[in-house]
Amino acid sequence: MNEQKQLSEVIDLWKIDKKQYVKKSSFSAYTLLIENHLLPNFGNKIAIEEADVQNFVFQKLETGLSHKTIKDILIVLKMILKFGAKNKWLQYTPFDIQFPTEREKHTIEVLTKSDQKK
Repeated sequence: MNEQKQLSEVIDLWKIDKKQYVKKSSFSAYTLLIENHLLPNFGNKIAIEEADVQNFVFQKLETGLSHKTIKDILIVLKMILKFGAKNKWLQYTPFDIQFPTEREKHTIEVLTKSDQKK
């Protein structure tokens, strides 16, 4: 196995590699998710366990992030982990993350005909 790297190092190498294959807007979205969510939580880790990711999901749900946003973050995390494993910088074992069912139903306010015409 090559030298073990922290996730932050793998992220830097992944970004260099990924930049040539994706549109600028996609790359910007990935970078935003990495800087705001992944680096603060996993940047200094060498190995990431399923329990770490599950706790991360619960923590993000508590702060009010939507299921979709969290799933987008997990997609980026998986891409980075697979890239790191392919280059033998870290181990990747697939994880199965559970999301709790939504307890609150979001209500949509329906406008009256007169409000619609305003």
